[in-house]
Amino acid sequence: ATNSKISPERIAAIPSILNLIRNTVWTMTNLVREGSLPSWMLIEMQNPMNYSRVNRQQLSLLLSCPERLADNSAGSTVSSWYDIAAETCWLLFFLTSGDDAIVQFLCSTESTGGKEIISSIVTRLAISADATIQRFDNTASTFGAARESAAYKASLSCIPCCRLLRNIAIASSGKFVPSILCAETNTRPNDNPLSCSVEHSLAKLLPLGFSGAGNEPSTIASEAASTAGACLFDAGLSLPHPSTNASRTLLPALVQAMVHPLSKFDFRREVTWAIWNAVNVPEDLFRNEDGTWRQDVNRGDVLMIQKDLLVELLKANPNETIRVLTASLSSVDSDAAQASLLLINAILRKLGSDAKISGQIGRLTILFEEAGLVEALNIIC
Repeated sequence: ATNSKISPERIAAIPSILNLIRNTVWTMTNLVREGSLPSWMLIEMQNPMNYSRVNRQQLSLLLSCPERLADNSAGSTVSSWYDIAAETCWLLFFLTSGDDAIVQFLCSTESTGGKEIISSIVTRLAISADATIQRFDNTASTFGAARESAAYKASLSCIPCCRLLRNIAIASSGKFVPSILCAETNTRPNDNPLSCSVEHSLAKLLPLGFSGAGNEPSTIASEAASTAGACLFDAGLSLPHPSTNASRTLLPALVQAMVHPLSKFDFRREVTWAIWNAVNVPEDLFRNEDGTWRQDVNRGDVLMIQKDLLVELLKANPNETIRVLTASLSSVDSDAAQASLLLINAILRKLGSDAKISGQIGRLTILFEEAGLVEALNIIC
């Protein structure tokens, strides 16, 4: 159907065709997920005119059709297109899992098709994030019952979008993170482009983790936190570096999520790792692929930005942040304890002897001692 010269609007008027598209995408997703169908048999990576396989433009069309039809189609039709968009997100998630070659082909910014794919995914996340917030808003008392509504169906793209963007962000050593964070969204006339950026969409979803609305919103928030961490892995380079710029939006939201008393354990663990990704400066940032030092990166500037990010981590509520990090050391989950230990080590190494920081926040060594750090470390040892 995506190869057809018939417009999506006319296809949408034929329920049998619409169901065929939805079932076809669902079948392809199952085949890829179970390993029955290699990616190269599904995606056309050579000749875009070969209609026996799916190409980038067709995938972009499937992701963006709900918005193209929203103003001139019946509600049930738009709802079906949201189903297709969500299933397309799942299909792309499974296709890109551990396959850098597929990510490289789909998202290469050297071609228009790659830019369209990333733009369509970012737009899909923005729309599904807004729908998800509405879905779990306690004031929207009638919304939860409308499970067949277009708004409800729009929210179902949230988790696969987060996972798909995470796959793209970690592929090829973070090559596509700037493309994700700087993507131009396919916004509708009344949308604010800034509010549709990835960092704003993820920041909107994080409060679901401490909303007290149940397991599903907490799971969505955990996915958002993990994706945020993937997008912030190289935060610390001088502005206007996209990850450093995105940390201005995401880091305060992540810190709030980490210290909130209603945050569940799994969610807090993902948030803590995301914060570590934001404030950590890996040695690879200073080197080229051949191992030589990068001439365009000033090491002193990077370390100064890292200190600023650590201060941002502490300044809102230093006592509670230190208490939560210290308490996590006693967790039976070594993964959660490790993330907290790395953050505590970075804070004390970079800020512990800084007199200016002590004047703003207080003596960090004393604050950690009062929080029980020494006892927690003794237990670990």
